[in-house]
Amino acid sequence: MIYIWIFIMVLLALLMEVIDSSLGMMYGTLLSPILIGYGFEPLVVVPAILISQAVGGIGGTISHQKFRNADFNGLTNDTKIVLAMVIPGLLVVFVGVFAATNLSSLWVKTYIGILVIIMSALCLSPLKYKFAWWKHYAVGVLAAFNKALTGGGFGPVTSTGGILGGLESKVSIATTTFAEVIICLAAFVVYLFFVGNLYMVLVGSLCFGAVVGGIIGPYISSRVSHTRLRICIGILGIASGIWLLWRVLL
Repeated sequence: MIYIWIFIMVLLALLMEVIDSSLGMMYGTLLSPILIGYGFEPLVVVPAILISQAVGGIGGTISHQKFRNADFNGLTNDTKIVLAMVIPGLLVVFVGVFAATNLSSLWVKTYIGILVIIMSALCLSPLKYKFAWWKHYAVGVLAAFNKALTGGGFGPVTSTGGILGGLESKVSIATTTFAEVIICLAAFVVYLFFVGNLYMVLVGSLCFGAVVGGIIGPYISSRVSHTRLRICIGILGIASGIWLLWRVLL
């Protein structure tokens, strides 16, 4: 029975990381409500998602560079976009983890469900505005707080925000993947300080699946139109958020 469970966790992580590294969103945003709805507590789920996405994101970033979805070779404009999200984001990681470890499980689960629905709705109906650096700083702060608190909500904010801010979709996705590695690692370290214990079977299963998914996703991103995929992921995200709220509130 445990081997079947591990296989399911690996498969889930692989699928979510393929989605995340090809669209720049939805690894933690989808996986967090799924695992919590399955019965895991947020303080078990979130650090496992953080470290597994960091591991998968490293491979994803390398693959994005390989398939020329972005250029991270030195202090390029793409690298500056990553830094614009990471530097302010790192300042709020501690706040997000502190909130996660002190708020009741009910409030955190409810926030995750509402966040997933809102971000998925934005994914379905994007607006356009002009590029500005301050917008990427603000996006980095909100996204990092979401990630540290819930394990999700980084990519939907940064990837969608980058596209809305005038970035080419492939660049927005690649820079999100890179930035998320750093934010996830930082948040994971803070979680170790506050929580201490990890459910290593869950961590190992998610990490294995995420590594494989992180290699596949950028290739898809370099080849496939994103319009239909964004619609599918937006609908899936709304459904998962509603499901989590139904499990929590009823």
